[in-house]
Amino acid sequence: MRPNQKLFGALLLCGLAAFTVFGCGSLPTAPSPASSTMGAAEQATPSGLLSPIGKIVDGLVGLIVRTLNLVGDLGGSLANGRWRVAIPAGAVNGNATIALGVSTQTSATCQLEILPADQNHFDVPVTLTIDCRSVATDQLRNWVIYWYDPSTSLWVPVQGSQVNLTAKTVSAPLLHFSKYAAGPQTKAGWKPTN
Repeated sequence: MRPNQKLFGALLLCGLAAFTVFGCGSLPTAPSPASSTMGAAEQATPSGLLSPIGKIVDGLVGLIVRTLNLVGDLGGSLANGRWRVAIPAGAVNGNATIALGVSTQTSATCQLEILPADQNHFDVPVTLTIDCRSVATDQLRNWVIYWYDPSTSLWVPVQGSQVNLTAKTVSAPLLHFSKYAAGPQTKAGWKPTN
């Protein structure tokens, strides 16, 4: 049994090293990418050597990242820290790799990515949920999920955000992946606290 454990450990270290060396892609977080730009490492590397996981990990540098290989006809879900994303069957046409990154396990913000990038629009909305057990019920009543609009540098409330006071969660339907946060709904100028 020990030789198998050593082999597994060696393979895991090799995989992590490969992510570090070859994870040089970049992913857009806008709802629909206007154009595709390649990083210098992608331009210098023959096609097929960069794994989708390496590209996603690079798009989420400095975050704790979990990934899911999604079969669009089946759907799936992915959780990381306080955040969970549920992708219903048929939301994605074909297969994709999904990544959910958080800065800490208690973070009120998250980053969602999808590869291939042209899948960053959904035929059926996906549901993003954050666990808010640490938030007082009277404060939680006014919470929503926000998405960060890089074109305006503003946090925008996601239409359809809903609070479940029994489960102490906030959920929202998403039509694309981006950077998201949860907090009290304000009239203007909201920014995440962490």
